[in-house]
Amino acid sequence: MPRAEPAAKPVVAVCGKGGAGKTVVAALLARAILDAGTGPILLIDADPAGGLVSALNQRVGQTLAGVRAEVLAAARQDRPVASLAEAVDYAALQALEERDGWSLLAMGYSAEDGCFCPANTLLREALDVIADPFAAVLIDAEAGLEQISRRVTRRVNRYLAVTDGSRRSAETLVHLADLVGPGRLSVIANRAAPGAHLRLPPGVTLAGAVPEDETLRQYDYQGRSLWDLPPDNPARQAVRTAARRLGWV
Repeated sequence: MPRAEPAAKPVVAVCGKGGAGKTVVAALLARAILDAGTGPILLIDADPAGGLVSALNQRVGQTLAGVRAEVLAAARQDRPVASLAEAVDYAALQALEERDGWSLLAMGYSAEDGCFCPANTLLREALDVIADPFAAVLIDAEAGLEQISRRVTRRVNRYLAVTDGSRRSAETLVHLADLVGPGRLSVIANRAAPGAHLRLPPGVTLAGAVPEDETLRQYDYQGRSLWDLPPDNPARQAVRTAARRLGWV
């Protein structure tokens, strides 16, 4: 009898419109995955604003934007592509911040002008190398549709969109569903009013709802890590329940 293929490791992208609470959900989802004993996990802060780094109250040295700058500098010196790929792999590994049971990679902000398509291709290859040793990968994607539409997250096999119940959020969900394909997008509502009617595209699953939470708001305001929220915190519990419902923990 042929051996069954192992299930693909979860590579989750948390996405949605800006301001919907995407980073909060990403941080609490990462905590739920770690609490379930899935590890080691790789967290990728793919938002140039560094939302996940801030939400976890972390400090990083090298960022992927810094790696990209090094790649472009090397390209301007007409270095061979092979050596560029090796340089990106090495530099990206240097940018990896390793912790106990998890690692963090930050995209960072680039001040360069122009098209970065060739450099992004090399960076995607470097991310492929970095992701291999991890049991799960969680990406806090850039707000909007840019990274999804450019397939920066090409290895993603699970998408979780965060909605606040607004019309703009609903429009973003429609575009995301079109980009990722039927049945591949789940949604979690954040700070949506109780009983609010959420307009979901066909084939999109509602995983759960995160309530407005004063303790979470205070942690965010004070710059405390959202991972330090009490285990019985309503927002933390809601994300954990959604992750279980989706089969991710």
